[in-house]
Amino acid sequence: MTRRIWSLEQKLTVVLDILKGAEPVTTICQRRQVALSQAYRWRDAFLAAGQQGLQDRRAPQHREPLREENRQLKELVGTQALVIDAQKKLTGCSPDGSNGAW
Repeated sequence: MTRRIWSLEQKLTVVLDILKGAEPVTTICQRRQVALSQAYRWRDAFLAAGQQGLQDRRAPQHREPLREENRQLKELVGTQALVIDAQKKLTGCSPDGSNGAW
C-alpha cells in the first residue's frame, strides 16, 4: 500500500471542517478519504501548534519534490553564472562579446 502525501492545505481543510462542527467527524473523514485517527492527530497537532503543527516533518526528499528540484536548479544556475563570469574575466572578453576590457 502506498502512503498518501497530504498537502498542508488538505490537512488544514480537514481540521477546519472538524473544528467548525457543522457535521460529524466521521462524515468529514469519509468525504475527504482520510482515516479518523489521522484526522484527530492533525486536529490535535493544529490545536497544539497552529498551522505549523501540520507541516510535514519527514525527511526532505518526501516534501514538495518540485520545490526542492527548483532550489537545486537555481543553485546550479548561480554556480554556472559564476563559472562563466570567471572564464570571461580570464580570457579578457567583455560582456558585449568584444575583446575589450570590462
